[in-house]
Amino acid sequence: MHMSGEPNEAQHYYSKKPRKSTKRFSMSLDIKGRHITLASCGGVFSKSKVDLGTIVLLEALSLPKQGDVLDMGCGCGVIGISLAVMRPSIDVTMVDVNPIAVKLAKENIESNGIENAAAFQSDIYCALAGRTFDVIVSNPPLAAGYKVIYPMIEGALDHLKEGGSLQIVLRKGVNAIPKKMGDIFGNVELISRKSGYKVFRSVKKCVPKKQTEPKV
Repeated sequence: MHMSGEPNEAQHYYSKKPRKSTKRFSMSLDIKGRHITLASCGGVFSKSKVDLGTIVLLEALSLPKQGDVLDMGCGCGVIGISLAVMRPSIDVTMVDVNPIAVKLAKENIESNGIENAAAFQSDIYCALAGRTFDVIVSNPPLAAGYKVIYPMIEGALDHLKEGGSLQIVLRKGVNAIPKKMGDIFGNVELISRKSGYKVFRSVKKCVPKKQTEPKV
């Protein structure tokens, strides 16, 4: 599958300098009986409707009862805000390289009265030095290519707590990415298959502590 960037890549939604647009959109979804309305605009992923892959991911996710969750590539905030509503006891961090997306995510957090989520700009893990999470979730930008997605998978290992997991959704037929997850984590599991999408999970295994020999 060809996934390399196009010549006008600088204008895409996964760029630091996306195409600017003044046209606004609104989308909504119901999470745990709560109606969420999200503002969006041109220059962000799936600007006028909730992406089907995102819905499949949200239905399949395994979340801790409490802890820290990272929404990598948050767009206008659909996944991160949904997670914050699904688990009020977790703290959700939402990041995106796209400044328009981050601005929208912040606006949507505020307009929906979400108190356990925050959004800020970060080029993958650049602004997350020293931070670790119980879960990292993503609907990765396949159009950005492996040069973006592979570092996201590789960096997840250092930004997960022991026993934490990376959970991502992919279109059916994208095989190199779950293989990469298996290579980096030593494990990868298909946890959902629905509507042409697959959700994969890799777990950061606990490293057993070395046993010291008793002194004689």
